[in-house]
Amino acid sequence: MDSFDLLSEVREIEESIGSLVDRLDNLSEYLKELKRSIVEEIKKRIEEARFTRFNADALPDFLEEPYLVLPKRVVKGRAVEFWVVVPKFIDFQLGWLERSTKSYNIFVINQYVKWFSDLPEELEKLFDVHPIPVSVADGLLLVESDKREEVWRKYRKYLYRREGDNAIRIKSGMEFELIAKIIEDGCLPFVPMPVDEKDLREPLVDFELRDYQREAWETFLKYGAIGVFWPFGTGKSFLGLYALGALKGLKLVVVPYRTLKEQWVERIREHLPREVWDEIIVETYRAYHKVRDKDFTLVIFDEVHHLPANTFVRMATLRTKYRLGLSGSPYREDGRVNYIIALTGYPVGLSWDRFFELGIIRKPLVTVHVVRDRREKLRLLDRLLSVETGKTVIFCDSIALGKKLSDRYGLTFVYGATTRRLEKIREHERVIVSRVGDEGISLPEIDTIIEVDFLYGSRLQESQRSGRLLHSEKPVTNHHILMTEEELARYGKRLLALYERGFRVRIVRG
Repeated sequence: MDSFDLLSEVREIEESIGSLVDRLDNLSEYLKELKRSIVEEIKKRIEEARFTRFNADALPDFLEEPYLVLPKRVVKGRAVEFWVVVPKFIDFQLGWLERSTKSYNIFVINQYVKWFSDLPEELEKLFDVHPIPVSVADGLLLVESDKREEVWRKYRKYLYRREGDNAIRIKSGMEFELIAKIIEDGCLPFVPMPVDEKDLREPLVDFELRDYQREAWETFLKYGAIGVFWPFGTGKSFLGLYALGALKGLKLVVVPYRTLKEQWVERIREHLPREVWDEIIVETYRAYHKVRDKDFTLVIFDEVHHLPANTFVRMATLRTKYRLGLSGSPYREDGRVNYIIALTGYPVGLSWDRFFELGIIRKPLVTVHVVRDRREKLRLLDRLLSVETGKTVIFCDSIALGKKLSDRYGLTFVYGATTRRLEKIREHERVIVSRVGDEGISLPEIDTIIEVDFLYGSRLQESQRSGRLLHSEKPVTNHHILMTEEELARYGKRLLALYERGFRVRIVRG
């Protein structure tokens, strides 16, 4: 290259850099102007609302930190839970929505929220915890030798005896409880236990994983035990199917209801070859007696938020090399959220906002119809069924009411005593379903959900029912909740599950 060509190329580079700098300057000015316009618009709206005492100078500070943080629970002089109070006009969802007023949402956050979704850095600093780094493996609590005595004193009730300089034997049957306590203290005590290559084969499935599913699979290969906590309709079950096809040996899928058992069996036969069907058992959480004497390569706990319940927790003691937990609602109203992680493994989560941004799920419109009494509720159901078209699921907890509605409209009622539940839900354009259809079932063709009767104030149920619409492939879906004034007053807290996810909720009276 001669000097003329070199000089010409240098000038082109200088021009490119100059152009880039100009674009950055323009972008910076645009962002400044955008912030100024937002401030001016807020000022205008407040003045229109006739707020006479308004300090405009404080508005920029408010935009920098648009929430109030207050300690909720203090243990040994240290706050371990906080309320985060946020004006409703701020699109902000985080942690557990405890209550909602006309103007504010009040969230509760703790030290393990960050393992389910992203936690803003300024809020993460609230948990100024310095957990002792420990890990649990093969019935031992592993710790650096200089911390062993401190750990022995801290977790003494779970421990049996010291073994060597950096290990302490855990009392028989206390491993999961110890892990849960360590998680509560701010540490993830999971030792990477890579999946043995001898247990792997070329995945025998007819689909490819999405990027975020592939990342979760790589985490599973590293740890051998993970919990996956993505929103409904984002492919948790397909990650489970991939694991069933990729691992050799006997495998177990545990589900809460027979309806979900039917769906897993159907998907296994649809996406995995016949030669592996005999390797897979699908049972409910109540079937411990059927599987307790078997040795598994993998156990998948679907809707794993059920596992910490006293009646189901023994499923966690099954002999298995690897475990995978799945849940779109990893919260429990009894506060045992840390046990969801402890009983499954290393947590894998992404914020719901991320999936909304990717367009994988859409926020449904939820209309809460508040009427005077039960008679008015049935009249409203008549009107809704006269205008709503397409695939419609009517949820009804009460068996007696469900049968009455079945006779009234000539519709099939699917409940505990029904056989071939999933088939019947799918084959009818309109169907009445009890709580056996709340969780896990995927109906891509669904247009509308109508809730006539429900399990009191259960936020978990509301979250799960709304989640059925996130599986829908329809561009527009509708969710109607029919409540009497008395039900709204007594059980309205179930609606917090919808506000918590930023769903659009409107309340209509009469």
